[in-house]
Amino acid sequence: MDSLTEALQSTRLNNEPEELEQLVFNPQPDTGIEDTVLDNIPRYLFRLASPKSDGTTDERWVRSAAAVDNDPSSLEDIFSNLDIDKREEIAHMLNLHLRWWPKDDVQDNFVSWTSSLLFAIQYIYYRHYKDGTSLDEIKLYVVDTTIFPRGTFMRDLDLLDIFGGFDHNLQNLQSLRNGDTWYFGEYLSQGSLKIENKCQVIPADVLFERNRLRRIQPQFANIYRGERQRAPTWANEVVRLRRAIWPLPSPSTSAPTGMGDRLQAIEEIMQHVAPDWRFPIAIHFAALIGPNIPRVEMASRNVGFLDSQSWSFPWLTD
Repeated sequence: MDSLTEALQSTRLNNEPEELEQLVFNPQPDTGIEDTVLDNIPRYLFRLASPKSDGTTDERWVRSAAAVDNDPSSLEDIFSNLDIDKREEIAHMLNLHLRWWPKDDVQDNFVSWTSSLLFAIQYIYYRHYKDGTSLDEIKLYVVDTTIFPRGTFMRDLDLLDIFGGFDHNLQNLQSLRNGDTWYFGEYLSQGSLKIENKCQVIPADVLFERNRLRRIQPQFANIYRGERQRAPTWANEVVRLRRAIWPLPSPSTSAPTGMGDRLQAIEEIMQHVAPDWRFPIAIHFAALIGPNIPRVEMASRNVGFLDSQSWSFPWLTD
């Protein structure tokens, strides 16, 4: 009886291997790129997802299209068993993914993230008008990359350096993205990534309630609820907004007008954010105001999402 009890205690009802929480990039020395590129990852990355997005994204998992289809390639790092044929295959998949071209029979195992909050926000307009997706179905995901293992994310430019020579279309994209104008801080993960308890989610409608986004930065377009509009440009509009919000060669020294209401709009958004995430996310939204934000006013205002005693961070730009 004792032997039977011990045997039952050690029996597993499910012998399937436990699903990996991430599939890391592991470039080998023969890829021609330094291992240090895996350390060149911003602390916070954004992903904008809707029901029309490729793959699936929710508060527990982010899965590529290949992972959703349970394709075997979704479990294999792109750098494993590299030969000429596989390099060409990866280059082709990377080109289709980065250009948002139809995938046809190609299994896309990439998931896109961005370090640019501006780029993610403009994608809300694109999805809302292009697909007719309601704002409450569109969600902004923020992850802290330091919580994940090294190699979970990789910059698109580094992947372009490795695989650009194996697809002529990818080479053209590499030339385009190497300039400042058409670079939008894109980073990729691969396969399935567990983000449960490692992310903050903000529904898009929170940003537009009470006109909050335009109160922060009037350069953003008004959004017409319930009306199907022509899909706005995405990349071109981001370029325009960059130039309008952060003019070059040097901005004027005058502070933006209506600062009190701008900060109030940020504080209203932060009420929908968990306390541990409020400070870094507030910094990114405050950067959308522009470069000339008087720090004294920030510290002196009674804003709940900032600790004035620790206010020593430079303003982030896009």
